Order: sequence, then C-alpha cells, then structure tokens
Amino acid sequence: MTPFTLARTERLLLERRVSGGDGRIARSAYCIDVAIPEGPAPPAGWPSVYLLDASDCFGTCVEALRRMSRRPNATGVSPAVVVGISWPDGDAALARRQYDFTTARHGMASKEAGGAHAFLAFLQEGVKPLVAERLPLDEGRQTLFGHSLAGYFALWVLTHRPRAFRSYAAISPSIWWDRNGLLDAAFRVALGDRRVLIALGEWEDELPPWQATSSDRAEVIARRKARAMVANARELSMRLQAALGEDGVRWLLLPEEDHASIVSVAIPRMLRLASLP
Repeated sequence: MTPFTLARTERLLLERRVSGGDGRIARSAYCIDVAIPEGPAPPAGWPSVYLLDASDCFGTCVEALRRMSRRPNATGVSPAVVVGISWPDGDAALARRQYDFTTARHGMASKEAGGAHAFLAFLQEGVKPLVAERLPLDEGRQTLFGHSLAGYFALWVLTHRPRAFRSYAAISPSIWWDRNGLLDAAFRVALGDRRVLIALGEWEDELPPWQATSSDRAEVIARRKARAMVANARELSMRLQAALGEDGVRWLLLPEEDHASIVSVAIPRMLRLASLP
C-alpha cells in the first residue's frame, strides 16, 4: 500500500542559527511545507497563509482551502499559497516551540523563553524569501495563523511589528503569558488596515460535559480560572477595536469547542480573512 499524500505540496528543510541563552550558538532545523494552488497566479501574485505549529494543521488547512476555493463566490475563499512552519519530530520540539513563540518571562531561564524577536526575524528573512523564490506572492496579502502559544505570538507580532503581515488569526491565544504587555501594546497599533481574527471555544473556561466527572477536574478548573482565556481575549479584542476599528477586528466564541478542537473549526474563518482583497 502507498501512503496518502497531498498533491502539489513540497517540504523544505531550513536551518537557522539560534542562541542558546548561555552564549553558545547552535543550528536549529525547521520543516517548511508549501502547498501550491492550481492554475496561473493573479497579476499581483498569490495571497499566502503562514501556519505555525504546521505539523498539527497543515493537511487540514490545505484540504479546507482547496475544497472551499473551488467556489469562491459561495464560500468567500480564494486560492492561496499555504506555508507551514514546524520542527522535525523529536523530544526537543515542545521546548523549542515555547522558546520561539514567547517573550522573556520572569523566573524562567533564558533558554526556556524569549525567542519571539529572533523567530519573527527568521520568518521575515528566511521563510518568506525562500517561498518567494519559488512562487509569485502578493506581499500585501499575507496572513499569520497561530493557536495557543502560537496565537500569543501572532498577537505579539501584530502589536509590536504590525507591518509583518496584513492579517492575523489568533486562535485560543495564550494571552496569559504576558497579558499586561499585550493589553498595553494594543492601544499603540497604528496601522488601521490590519485585520484580526481572535477565536476561542465555548469550553475554554469551563469543563465540557465529558470532563465533568474526570479525576483531575479540580486541577483543570483551577488552571483555566487562572489563565482566564475568554476574558483576556475579549478585553484585548476591545482594545484592538479601539485602535483598528470594529471592522478590522473579529471576535468569535465558537460553541461546543475546546482548546484542542477549535483549530479545525477556526481554519475556514481564517481562510475567509486571508482571501479579503
């Protein structure tokens, strides 16, 4: 039997130099998965979607995009290039994920957090040029998609380097990582043409029915109360609306979804955002 594959996709391996926080420089490898639309590119080039944590959502996004873009007038989704960024499988992937997507945090070693600036530079100076060498891209229609800590990173980029992307989709963002920093920065976003989608699941603060009698329910409830996912996202959305206008920020609370299940449900919403002219 042959394995299932996605047509018109390719995987590239891209390395970058990474500081270990102790003065040592190491090389870190990333998987760059690219999905190519059918047919000729538009005169200005293809829109592009940059997926963080792509090992968990690249196939889902590509298949949803291809299905929906067959009938753009009905779905609001047009063809685009999908670029997935992830790490090769291994025990270090979770630690690298936390480092790349976060700003420095009190009480944590420099090798555990604080790599957001460098990771954004890698996206801008490494990943984007790599894809642009192969495909014609519309630089004015680039979307960044992130979930959980990657959602925090997407909001950090929006509030600190808003020109990096045109549209931002932050799904179940971990605003708790630096709540005050994001809320303060939200007032200073000066580019009124940025577009933002912030989406959370109904069961991010409360337990879904199947967890109501689980043995660790008290621990889960306490963690969710401390992180205040929905309240933080709602407050940040309001501040961003004050800076970008109500039309520029969409806030969704999706029914019957939790922190994990929301990704596949949010992707079609993100694709409509990415398809806007």
